[in-house]
Amino acid sequence: MKPWIRKSRKTVLQDRWLSLHADECELPNGRIVSPYYVIEERDWVHVAAVNAEGQILLTRQYRYAAGVMTSELPCGIIEPGESPLDAARRELKEETGHVARDWTQVGVLFNNPARYTNRLYCFLARNLTHQSPQALDDTEQIIWEFASPDEVMRKIASGDFCQALHVATWSLALQWMAAGNG
Repeated sequence: MKPWIRKSRKTVLQDRWLSLHADECELPNGRIVSPYYVIEERDWVHVAAVNAEGQILLTRQYRYAAGVMTSELPCGIIEPGESPLDAARRELKEETGHVARDWTQVGVLFNNPARYTNRLYCFLARNLTHQSPQALDDTEQIIWEFASPDEVMRKIASGDFCQALHVATWSLALQWMAAGNG
């Protein structure tokens, strides 16, 4: 297989959240596709945080675009110059006030590589301590709670824990722990 060749790019939108590009692409068979939209966002982190009792730290917040209140994992964007691990530590502390002693990266995923350029770094955090109050961004309203693995599975089945990439991160963390890694 050969990659597509970008012949030209027109930036349709660029702001602090994302960039939207309309590309003209040449496929390996010579066919031209135009416009082909590409969305650039910053990379993200998700944190599957597990306490000493084996419970998972969940956040709950309203997601405007879908108009839903969801349970999910602590998460957020990686700031410029920040490592994925540092971003994961920061997001866990900001959203829940918790810190973790043990960190493992359990995967790196793409949101949707057909259109999006960003990656999702998935972490398992263990040996949690509640250290401080939340330090939320001005656009965030987040509550947190602990749930057993069975409760998380029920939330997935009921559609409450419904973001596909959060389910994927949770699955990677479960597989990591089931393999005897903690």
